[in-house]
Amino acid sequence: MGRKLEFCREKALHTAMESFWAHGYEQTSMRDLAEQLGLHLGSVYNALGDKEKVFEAAMKLNFEEQVLPKVRAVHEAPDALKAINDYLNWVVDEAIGVSPGPGCFVVNSLLEIAHINDNITKLVHGYTNQVETMFSETVMRAQKAGQIRANRDPKKLAQFIISMCVDIRAMSKLKMSPEMLRNVRDVALEALTA
Repeated sequence: MGRKLEFCREKALHTAMESFWAHGYEQTSMRDLAEQLGLHLGSVYNALGDKEKVFEAAMKLNFEEQVLPKVRAVHEAPDALKAINDYLNWVVDEAIGVSPGPGCFVVNSLLEIAHINDNITKLVHGYTNQVETMFSETVMRAQKAGQIRANRDPKKLAQFIISMCVDIRAMSKLKMSPEMLRNVRDVALEALTA
């Protein structure tokens, strides 16, 4: 019985994640989620908690299933600089619609509600710290391989990479041209190896 309930919770969180991702926090109601899940509203609250708790759980799920695998692939790639380059290319491709997807769940969330919700902001900071650590280690590997100058601070470069990814995604939300987003990526790559 416990396994079935856990499967239902996981399915519910995936549904919530997809809804928040596609429609945003404000435009997704608990009633909408209940209808999508085929449950009574009270059952959703009992199983998952209030809207903020559901959103936090959906963010965690997104981070574990969408963000971490991509960043781990960069972190574990044999050619560190190529992996960073490929990651930035993927971010741009997703932002301009070449790669399918509704954009970055975390960036979408930050742009919508982080400024009014300290709990969400703290969660995002925690996730960002994990990503920063992996990018910093990747930069150090690129430095050891002679791809990035050894006298540059890996932590600062990791923060720069994260900032560029957020900027590119935010600019795409503002409907900036694909050419502009590609230019930002190109300059970011040049700055890393300057």
